Amino acid sequence: MTIEILIYLSLGAFTGLLAGMFGIGGGSILVPSLILIFYGMGFESSIIFLMAIGTSLASIFFSAISSTLSHHKKRSVEWSLVVPLSMGMILGAVIGAKYAATLTNENLKWIITIFLIVIGIEMIFNFTKFLAEKDKKIIALSKSITPIHGSWIGFLSSIIGIGGGSFTTPLMIAGGYNIRSGIGTAAACGVPIAAAGAIGYMYFGQSTVAILPSGAFGYVFWPAVISISFASILTARIGANISHSISEKNLKISFGMFLILVGILVIIN
Repeated sequence: MTIEILIYLSLGAFTGLLAGMFGIGGGSILVPSLILIFYGMGFESSIIFLMAIGTSLASIFFSAISSTLSHHKKRSVEWSLVVPLSMGMILGAVIGAKYAATLTNENLKWIITIFLIVIGIEMIFNFTKFLAEKDKKIIALSKSITPIHGSWIGFLSSIIGIGGGSFTTPLMIAGGYNIRSGIGTAAACGVPIAAAGAIGYMYFGQSTVAILPSGAFGYVFWPAVISISFASILTARIGANISHSISEKNLKISFGMFLILVGILVIIN
């Protein structure tokens, strides 16, 4: 167990470092890494993907709180949008967890792989920044429409095991907000997505016929959650500092290629 904890601490430290450097949530790193770790630990194959996604969401919850507080201090969170977005996100995340529990490992493999490759391409070509430079409002984010956007973001994020920043930030920019507000608001919205998604995976995981490992509650493996969360919070600030001393463009291109490679490894595993 000591070796396992060290592995989770190392993963958390690595996740926090990269998240701080690239300004993304840790789900794109955590999910594929946990899949490989859980395979190595001998978890029952039928639950490995679901366990990785649920554990990722539970881990993101704690780091998202820390990130939100930091962005709030910098006044980059649009709280007037967080509430209506969160209403839809919570519903979408729970439905997403329920739907994911019905999918096969093969289905989840393809979903995760496609997501990683798409985000990798975004990192390389930076379409979000291009959208921000247009400085033009493309969609309306009214109080009646915003919860609908939140529902699909929560649904997709819960299936993939992320905090939703990859979807929320472009949505905010398309709605006419600057990229700082988009990132800050996305961080705040990551809290309800991660919470609702993790609760959903714990609840629906209770009905599985598979044998759950010791330390798991439903599809959330808590020894990993605690270790990853602790380490990632500590290293995220270090990653942010590093990002200011190295070319952001080169960093994102390198990480984009890394995510594409990871996506390919997931599908061929």
